[in-house]
Amino acid sequence: MQNKNPHLKNLVRKRIPENRDLNNGLRLDRNEKVFNWDKKIVAKIFNSLPEYFLGIYPDLSSIYKKIARFDSVKEENILITSGIDGGIKTLFEVCTSHGDLVGVVSPTYAMYKVYSKIFNTKIFEIEYTDKFEFDHSKYYELLKLNPKILFLPNPNQPVESYFSIKELKKMADETKKINCILFIDEAYHLFGSDSAIKLIKGFDNIIIGRTFSKGFGVPSIRLGYLISNEENISILSKTRFAHESNSLSNAIGEYLLDNFEIVKEYNDKIIESREKIKKDISEMGFKAYGNFGNYLLIDFKSDELAKKVVSQLREKLIYVKGSWPGKWSKCITISIGPYDIMKKFINVLNKILLRK
Repeated sequence: MQNKNPHLKNLVRKRIPENRDLNNGLRLDRNEKVFNWDKKIVAKIFNSLPEYFLGIYPDLSSIYKKIARFDSVKEENILITSGIDGGIKTLFEVCTSHGDLVGVVSPTYAMYKVYSKIFNTKIFEIEYTDKFEFDHSKYYELLKLNPKILFLPNPNQPVESYFSIKELKKMADETKKINCILFIDEAYHLFGSDSAIKLIKGFDNIIIGRTFSKGFGVPSIRLGYLISNEENISILSKTRFAHESNSLSNAIGEYLLDNFEIVKEYNDKIIESREKIKKDISEMGFKAYGNFGNYLLIDFKSDELAKKVVSQLREKLIYVKGSWPGKWSKCITISIGPYDIMKKFINVLNKILLRK
């Protein structure tokens, strides 16, 4: 096949193999829901659906209404996407041209760079400082270059930065002055952070990304959405698929919206566990960073020890994320589950460190 986009030649896309023991292992490496869903909930969802359910095309009317009610916005303020990454792709597709500049923090979600390469845009990375802080000088350096979009996860992962509503309002004003879109990625908003939704009425350059993968705990259904003012959503909707998502995903999403207390109860346990784990890590002589997500970044102070921890945890079927680039190679990230489940990780880690 003739490649009409030569800039894609050096872009490598690989499917991530599922090389974990999901039946016996502890999955702490991909920010997924650590605790398994009760099979009764899955059965309850599908037993409640009409007999014709699988035989018709998706009708998204109901889930649009429920998302709008959940977020206190109008349906016209929403565009359903395939996770947040589907929304990111839409922004690149609709809002950028070849050669445009976009800004991202670094390190962050890998798909920002992937889509930048696919759509042949230039990328400016606002790297975190050695003190694990957002580099404001780099941010203002970016603004001087007139970027088309600033992608800003709030909070970011793996190195966490978090911006208050007051700070986001200031950034929205600064980016609006140069006709730059401020994309606020709120993937982790259900773990303690505030949402910028209230700002969309005052700023036509704000677009917010949401997902059911993190706080709702169902990454398998690939369901997300964008929130912005009506005009922006109208424009972004023009390239949507005939059906933004499938009926099976919608049914699960609707159930969780209708029974949000299930989600909240689990997330409250994550928030409680997060603080206990940080204390445990501190008592081991290391520091864990993270205040607003279902993850922690643990600094082991050396590449060698970080690699040893990842390897020896894996031998015990405890999967964590290592191999971060550059100065972050001394760190690992873990997903957080309820503390009674995380005790296995803490106990095994403690034994590894005692043998170091």
